[in-house]
Amino acid sequence: MARPSSIDRLPQEIREEIGRLRDHGKTLDEILAHLRQLSVEVSRSALGRHVRGMEVVGERLRRSRSVSEALVRQLGDAPESTTARLNIEMLHSFLFDVLSSTEEGEEGAAVAEMLKNPKALALFAEATERLTKASRHNVEFIAAAEKRAEERAKKAAAGAVQAEAKQRGLNADTVAAIKARIFGVDARAA
Repeated sequence: MARPSSIDRLPQEIREEIGRLRDHGKTLDEILAHLRQLSVEVSRSALGRHVRGMEVVGERLRRSRSVSEALVRQLGDAPESTTARLNIEMLHSFLFDVLSSTEEGEEGAAVAEMLKNPKALALFAEATERLTKASRHNVEFIAAAEKRAEERAKKAAAGAVQAEAKQRGLNADTVAAIKARIFGVDARAA
């Protein structure tokens, strides 16, 4: 395992200050000058690697947020399944990122090495299996919720038809025919 970089060994407050400065658009040289004023000595290359790493993580977070927001818009009024769908999408995105990063520098080499480990492969396979089961369970959950909502809507509509028919003085055969036409049920069963 690689040892922590010189930036990672700095106090949390200094690392947060680096992030804050970068968020405010400061260049590496401006950040280095600020750190020197704080009596913190780091190399420009270490700072550059750290900032690049922050940007990669930031991009992944922005992509995850974008996926999450798109899913929320797509799911619309189905809040009960939103969290499950978001978790599934984020795990899927993470697994894709892990596999696709095997060709990216030091991090990719570490991932490629990790995937040679039988225990790591077993964990990866388990995560994939759980992702598949979660997707299937979520589809079943949504279908059951939609069926319950449909039944409630039909029951409410049938009650409204019955009440309106009674108010207008319609006979039972006419009401049964209306229910059969609207709800697709046998008029005798209604």
